[in-house]
Amino acid sequence: MSETTERSLRPGDLVIRSGAVGSLVLVRLSGALDLATADNLADVLDTQIRTRRDIVLDCTGLDFMAVVGMSLMIDTHHAASARKRKLIVVTGGNRVVLRPLRVTRVDVMLNLAATIDDACAQLGRLVPDPRG
Repeated sequence: MSETTERSLRPGDLVIRSGAVGSLVLVRLSGALDLATADNLADVLDTQIRTRRDIVLDCTGLDFMAVVGMSLMIDTHHAASARKRKLIVVTGGNRVVLRPLRVTRVDVMLNLAATIDDACAQLGRLVPDPRG
């Protein structure tokens, strides 16, 4: 991954790693996505939307996701679509992410993938280096 940035609030909070991988942006999350950490992610996603690249949002490392996380995904999906770009959310089978998306039927609206490789295949891109 090139141009990697990492943001973290307090230990145990949300860690965001993002960077360009070819013609897409990979944003990896770990920790807790809640009201206290959502603004930080919103800033990152807003910045990445402006790059006019497709975004792969890797949520496999989340151990908590509040409703605000789904709201950010929906907002980012709409913003990307308006720019003729895609947001693909990588779940990795993570129940913390999948359960609320399924219960609220947001999973039907978003582009979901099990792995980063699957997300890249959906985009027709090269698979990113796993060390990134």
